[in-house]
Amino acid sequence: MYSTFHGLEIGKRAILSQQTALSTTGHNIANANTIGYTRQEAVLRATHPLASPNPNNGTIPMQMGTGVEVSEFRRIRESYLDRQFQNEQKEAGYWEGKASALSNIENVFNELGDSGLTSSLNRFWQGLQELSKQPENLSARVVVVANGKELAGQLNEIYTGLEQNETFLADQIQGKTNEINTIANEVAGLNLKIAQNIGAGTQPNDLMDRRDVLLDQLSKMVDIQVTPAQNGRVDVSIGGEKLVEGNNASPFTLDLQTGGAKIAGTDIELAGGEIKGLLETHGYTVNGTTVGSIPDLRAKIDLLAVTIADSINAIHAGDEARNLDDIQARSIDPSAPLEKLLFFVDKDDPTQPPKNAGSMMINPMLVEFPSKVAAASSDTIGDGSNAKAMSEALIQKINIGGTDATIGDFFKGIIGQLGTDVKTAQLSAENATKMVEQVDHRRQSVSGVSIDEELTNMVRYQQAYNAAASYVSAVNDMLNTLINGMK
Repeated sequence: MYSTFHGLEIGKRAILSQQTALSTTGHNIANANTIGYTRQEAVLRATHPLASPNPNNGTIPMQMGTGVEVSEFRRIRESYLDRQFQNEQKEAGYWEGKASALSNIENVFNELGDSGLTSSLNRFWQGLQELSKQPENLSARVVVVANGKELAGQLNEIYTGLEQNETFLADQIQGKTNEINTIANEVAGLNLKIAQNIGAGTQPNDLMDRRDVLLDQLSKMVDIQVTPAQNGRVDVSIGGEKLVEGNNASPFTLDLQTGGAKIAGTDIELAGGEIKGLLETHGYTVNGTTVGSIPDLRAKIDLLAVTIADSINAIHAGDEARNLDDIQARSIDPSAPLEKLLFFVDKDDPTQPPKNAGSMMINPMLVEFPSKVAAASSDTIGDGSNAKAMSEALIQKINIGGTDATIGDFFKGIIGQLGTDVKTAQLSAENATKMVEQVDHRRQSVSGVSIDEELTNMVRYQQAYNAAASYVSAVNDMLNTLINGMK
């Protein structure tokens, strides 16, 4: 037999349950714009009934309901969409990292205006052409020297710019590596707290939301696999090795020289993510072979610089090359030796040709004495054939790195390939980002807070709360009649 005050207990449970459900709705509304928040639902269920024996029902007792209770605070989350989102994040991170890095490298070449290497090459060629027409003109020689100095300076700047971008990418990759380890440690800490809460019979929904946000961030940097574990924990793996296992996180390391990634000393393969895109741009060495965008560009620019220097030096310091000082000396002594000065030299050793684009400079002797520019190939004062030969060397097809091309066309090929790579990366990044947005939109349609839906629920719970309060009032009136009416 149930208590006389049974009705009050039912009413109390109804009021508390509807109030709790209303508070959950308020929590959802308050976090409608919170990044990573997952909509929650107070799940109501009937409480255990009481047996109520009755002589009219034989030996089987009837059951009397005891009201309602909140059984759980459910997170409305679809794990399949989380996995799909993280997979798309991996692609987006890879292409965004690559597009950003390549765009910065493209800015180093600065070919949009008239201050790029192509313009410098053209001015150098034009200066040599003018010198070939008036070799005795000192101002024409000064222009050639200035243009040569500008050309060498442009190659120096490109070389330095590539080095600076390489350093910047190295710092960026190291920063991402540190961030991965920080996130891994925080996820492991959250795993512990979540397991403790679940073990104590509570539901740590907000802690789970924080963990999911961290996993989303991690999935953009590296390709992760997330698997559920006991008591609400999750294990996080990269390349088959566990970065987070339960309450423990293992260190993630990356060797920029070899491109090798490791977890707790075990080699892993990076299948995607921002770090992979940055690493491929930065470059690394595998089995003695250096690969990557920056090493490839540096090798081509070095080859271009050495080719320019060798082509000009071979003519300027050739057996037939003569500068004004040589011609003057031979007008007195026809057997006087020729100076045979190199036009482009190495900064570290001005007696040698440049070893790369970064060390290339014009011979200081020519800067100080423009008369030593070897414009002639004979002892005649008005001879400018050597200057013409140098200008023609810049526009003739030669073998550069196994390719027959002019110096200008070879450089255009470098710029063209870089531009294509940048455009491909940018388009791929845009497409990947759109895919991420589409998956996230589907995920938000399930997990996100809908203000309209929450307002509807608020009215439902409010009405139920009011009805429960009215019910308690009615039971109270009945008890008042019963108790006071017996006096």
